Amino acid sequence: MHDSSCVSVIIPVWNLWDMTEACLRSLATHSAGENMQVVVVDNHSTDATTTELASLGEALFGTSFKAVRMPENVGFARGCNAGARAADGDLLFFLNNDTTLTPRWLPPLREAMADPKVGAVGPLLLYPDGTVQHCGIYFTPFNALGHLYEHLPGTFAAARKNHPLQAITGAAIMLRKTDFEACGAFHEAYRNGFEDIDLCFTLRERGLKLRVESRSVIHHHTSRTPGRFAHDLQNSTLLMQRFGGAVRPDEHILVSLDGYQLSIGPALATWAELPQERQKRLNEEFGGAAFASTACQAMLQREPLWLDGWLLLAAHQEAGGDLSSAMDTLNRCLHIMPSPKVFAQMLQLARNAQLGEEMLVALEAERTGRDLAAAKARVQLARRAAYSFGDAALARLLGDWTVEYAACI
Repeated sequence: MHDSSCVSVIIPVWNLWDMTEACLRSLATHSAGENMQVVVVDNHSTDATTTELASLGEALFGTSFKAVRMPENVGFARGCNAGARAADGDLLFFLNNDTTLTPRWLPPLREAMADPKVGAVGPLLLYPDGTVQHCGIYFTPFNALGHLYEHLPGTFAAARKNHPLQAITGAAIMLRKTDFEACGAFHEAYRNGFEDIDLCFTLRERGLKLRVESRSVIHHHTSRTPGRFAHDLQNSTLLMQRFGGAVRPDEHILVSLDGYQLSIGPALATWAELPQERQKRLNEEFGGAAFASTACQAMLQREPLWLDGWLLLAAHQEAGGDLSSAMDTLNRCLHIMPSPKVFAQMLQLARNAQLGEEMLVALEAERTGRDLAAAKARVQLARRAAYSFGDAALARLLGDWTVEYAACI
């Protein structure tokens, strides 16, 4: 497939015209000269989409624009499938309307799809503040889904590496139309979620690989669609019914490939952090009476998974009387590493700042785990599963959790 192949950009929308307009304008600005078609599927909007879409689309893209109006809101999967049927391109690029494009977003995706072994590729998705929203999907030891390195700086080196992924997001995904049709399109039994995961597993069943191309960057403002996550339980159940035998926990594998270790908290939250030996070296370099706050913050920008660094910085800020900055530092750390060590320091800071009893109770519950007996049962199930498919590293990690948190239960 040559770089000149037509790309059909398929954008499903339902209301939220302000976001759709911004998406289309950025698409036009950053795709000039590309062999590209734009297909917007309107899932029976009731706002300005109904009156503004056709005229703006034609003004921006001319005859390369199509608007497909659905008679009712048929959801993401059916809407996207309708857009694919209307598309003329050899390559399909499904794109959420809560995105804005950046310069040269398209050529790296075309280049990736020139490899016949690649079944689908997505861009690096960043939040508007420049932090990572998506560079791949992982499965935790308990088969929950997450976005790899979410909320870390967009410059974080590991977020820009290629990883052996089981799934990528459908918020921005490119694949060949022939492969999409051979996979049966998006499975329409899902309700606004997990269709993309299902499609990725189907592609991988066909021997194709998935990629995230970090040279292509798109800003993702994340969904404002009402009820977007309302059906996650039913959707995840359907996914496990269809592909449960193929799903493998891989969060610990993905982070270890980048030199990090996976940690599991008492409430079974998971996070990546620097291995203890590397943390120790940084602690020795930055600790002590000559602590340099600016240098520590610069290191945390480069190495945001240095857990102890966040704690050192917060302690320094608190010692200087800046309790607000200390709490902000701990909150930022908590966002990416919900460790009991962070909760413990927040708890002490909250007491020193004489914050409300309700907050103290909540922090203590998160630090110790709300129901360790239930968590232990889930860990035991996950450990047996790990042994069953020969993942000794995961079994060992889960065994370490039991020793640390639940050996006496």
